[in-house]
Amino acid sequence: MPDGVAVSFAGPFSWPGTSDAPSVFDADEARQPGIYLWTVPVRDGHLLYYVGETGRSFGARLLEHYKEHAAAMYHVYSPAEFARGEKVALWPGRFDAVHRKSAKECIANYPQLCEQIRGLTFILRFFLAPLPCEDRIRRRIEAAIAKALYAAPGIVGAFQDQGIRYDSRKNDEEPIGCVITSPVPLLGLPERFLA
Repeated sequence: MPDGVAVSFAGPFSWPGTSDAPSVFDADEARQPGIYLWTVPVRDGHLLYYVGETGRSFGARLLEHYKEHAAAMYHVYSPAEFARGEKVALWPGRFDAVHRKSAKECIANYPQLCEQIRGLTFILRFFLAPLPCEDRIRRRIEAAIAKALYAAPGIVGAFQDQGIRYDSRKNDEEPIGCVITSPVPLLGLPERFLA
């Protein structure tokens, strides 16, 4: 097995900047590529909602995400329940596996969803792990984290959206050991895993 990869998360950050989470766009890490997490702060730590990777800067990728989020292109959940780790769906967005909406439908429904989108904007937190490595390695690490979250029992596994495609390690690829560190507990995230 090749030498292990350190996946060191910094955060929490937010999109707009809040008293407990500076804006992700102001973070030193925002200019780097790597693995990022979307989370919700709960009593015991941060509940992971989404894992992503980018070969560009975190700032550029999270700005793209924000534009889709703010335009009702993503799932919209009831903010009060989402803040407690419960998903009460209000809108499926453009990427839902079953009830996908068109861009036109998202735009038309934005006025009814804008308050809930704003609420989610202030709930979501982000963690960034700079990884200036080969794209394939980053994608394998992203997929291994997602696999661990989907397999996690209880609230962690249930909080993951279905239908997201990840690029897992292929049978002919040598496993890579990974070690995760974070300044706060990231619920369901293993400290060590193979990608």
